[in-house]
Amino acid sequence: MTQSTRIARFGMYLAGFMAVVNISVIYLALPSIERGLHAGIADQEWILSIYPLMEGGFTLACGTLGDLYGRKRVLTLTTWLFVLATLACALAPSAPLLIIARGVQGLGGAALLSLPVAILVQMLPNPQENEDAIKSFSMVAGLGAVAGPVIGGVLVHFFGWPSVFYLSVVMGLAVLATFPSVTESERNPSLRLDGVGQFLAIVSFLAISFALIEGNANGWSSPVIIGAFAIFVVGLCLFVVVERRVKQPMVHLRYFKRRPFDVSLLVIGVVNFGWYGIMLLCTLFLQNVQHQTAMNAGFYLMPSNIAFFIANQYSSQVEIAIGHRAIVALSFAISLIGIAWLALLSVNTASWQVSAGLFVAGIGWGLIFTPAASMGMGAVASADEGFASGAIALSRSLFGVFGIAVLGSLLAAGIAHETGARVYHQSATAALSQPAAYAFAGGMHVAMLVCFALTLVFGLAVIAMTPGKSAPVTEHASA
Repeated sequence: MTQSTRIARFGMYLAGFMAVVNISVIYLALPSIERGLHAGIADQEWILSIYPLMEGGFTLACGTLGDLYGRKRVLTLTTWLFVLATLACALAPSAPLLIIARGVQGLGGAALLSLPVAILVQMLPNPQENEDAIKSFSMVAGLGAVAGPVIGGVLVHFFGWPSVFYLSVVMGLAVLATFPSVTESERNPSLRLDGVGQFLAIVSFLAISFALIEGNANGWSSPVIIGAFAIFVVGLCLFVVVERRVKQPMVHLRYFKRRPFDVSLLVIGVVNFGWYGIMLLCTLFLQNVQHQTAMNAGFYLMPSNIAFFIANQYSSQVEIAIGHRAIVALSFAISLIGIAWLALLSVNTASWQVSAGLFVAGIGWGLIFTPAASMGMGAVASADEGFASGAIALSRSLFGVFGIAVLGSLLAAGIAHETGARVYHQSATAALSQPAAYAFAGGMHVAMLVCFALTLVFGLAVIAMTPGKSAPVTEHASA
């Protein structure tokens, strides 16, 4: 392997690490952002959710643009956009401006997890090197999830919340410095970007996110919330019509008739619904109710990611040993135990129990993630694996946004009901007197029970839908 290839490989690994750290590191900064920018719970939900929403919504488009104009060129432009938007996040003087900058950051970050793998594949034609590089990329990205809470906690504790964004600026510039060593891919001028489908998808996602996050503040029967739900339904219907008629659709609807593909997206969606939403609740609980420092909170949150990472490393062996349906049932059972543990937390509960509940849930989530992704990838034709990868990323992001919106709204509603404090768009920290702390714990209890119920219902549905054995490989040759 040449020196140039090693530099390029390092840059692609760092891009994946940066993308994952950027998602997990922000949680620890929320209470500091709340105090510094007077951001209420709804504002914090937007700060968390707008990034994965925009990132997931443009992941499929980035793959097409990379094949159309060159992967290196597209990754260079999107990385620059990511760096500049991240700098704007660090300098944001108010919560609304931070939300806007995070949205632009998500657009830039859409390519950071998808295109580096494709670039590694094109630069390492040797099958063995190719496979090793992909495994290493996944491991480095996974380490980003493990390190994110601790990195975020330490940075916020010593340097304040803008430092979590300055870290990504530095990493982004380091990634850009490696691009001269990256070779450009061959362009495919026959491809066409599904612009109308892309527009409808983003509008629909933004509408449903707005309705779920702002429903408490505006009233669920208010015209603006009903209108947002209507825009989502109409946009989704129009999206399906467009995708059926366009020659090169962004989403291949025919694959949704295949049970393994549906199971894959649903499992990954449920996992991320729980992870994104629960991490929001636990972050605020540790810092605002139990008065842990950001650094201590980072260590308490880390076990979830450690458990996910370890379980994910051995999930394929477990799947081979017990089969598809059994590993789905086992993983949901373990994650439900963890969620139930977290649902029993109270104001006076020892903080280590937060770590314990997250650790158990993380084992369940990590045990099923790779088998579910493999099931989805195996359900499509080889020529459509890029679409399948993008669909999995979209399911992860969209359900994660739903988790933040639904569980965060339940938390805010619980606090408002018990204290009368309107915490949706104003800082809730000042309201956390002793009664307010108990109100927070009560709202969190309700949110966790809802998460448990939804995980149970969807888990049972997924178990019933999951085939006992792998689908035959010859099936997707006819797609």
